[in-house]
Amino acid sequence: MTKINKALSLTLAAIVSMPTLAESVNTDDFSFGGRIEARGVLADSDFSDASRVRLNGQGKHEINDALTAVGKFEYEFTQDKKRQEIPGESSTSVINNLRYAYVGAETAFGTVTYGTQDNAVTYLTNFTDMAEYFSGYTNENITASGDRAEDTILYSFTQGDLKFNASANLKETENGGGLMVAYQVMQNVELSAGYAATEAAENETNSSDVYMVGARYTKDTILVSGLVQTGTLADADFNAVDAFASYGFGQNTVSVSYNYYSADEKEELDLNFVAFEYGRYIGDVAAYAGYKVAFNDDNSAGTTKNPLNADEFIMGARYSF
Repeated sequence: MTKINKALSLTLAAIVSMPTLAESVNTDDFSFGGRIEARGVLADSDFSDASRVRLNGQGKHEINDALTAVGKFEYEFTQDKKRQEIPGESSTSVINNLRYAYVGAETAFGTVTYGTQDNAVTYLTNFTDMAEYFSGYTNENITASGDRAEDTILYSFTQGDLKFNASANLKETENGGGLMVAYQVMQNVELSAGYAATEAAENETNSSDVYMVGARYTKDTILVSGLVQTGTLADADFNAVDAFASYGFGQNTVSVSYNYYSADEKEELDLNFVAFEYGRYIGDVAAYAGYKVAFNDDNSAGTTKNPLNADEFIMGARYSF
């Protein structure tokens, strides 16, 4: 117990000192930051903790007029819920998730990076993955269309209103890649299309792939976006629709999001819900709450095949530095 208390004390001291450390190490070439976020989720009177801590650093170094080295890392720390469910286990265990760890080079012809990072289509899926909590679910079933992937090469090129991304996933069991193109057709309107595919796993006969198109409209504090996907997940066809809208007034933001995912013969992955959120943002501090309404036939957290289909209430607070 003494060792546990000592470890918790050291962890708390380190977290409290992070903002000061960030201010002391931030330069034109390198920046350090993160967030401390307390979140609680209530589903069918069943409470669970979803708190997390993120630490990140990123930097650039100009090698010459034509070449600049770039790099980024980000760790996320969350509680190990499975370990807490073990009888007689009272101590808190932490899961360390490496979200980003990549290096690369930036030139006039684009940027190439390698490591754990975004996929090519992440720029597109982020059109609708804008909620504090209830968004960004429908693209995660295929490695090449997920938010991030390990052992990934990413090429990104921007020219005026045109943006192009291409990625290759080199991990042995998750080979694949993707392409994405986006164009700012008007000052407030951006359109995008993408394709991603992952080779079949050992126990599957078919590869997984997805075609996606999206659009977003932004003006002042208004954001409206949509994303449509269709493809195959191993041996099953699937369709997905995401929509998001938000409006900011003063230090407040209200939003609504919709997530739909339906795969043949894989009902355990199906999603169908709408969620409402409110957030208040004061400098580096944010507080928010949201409620999700599930549309599936059985929306009980204890009985639904996919717990994401349960009605849920979320409250959270975040300090960023």
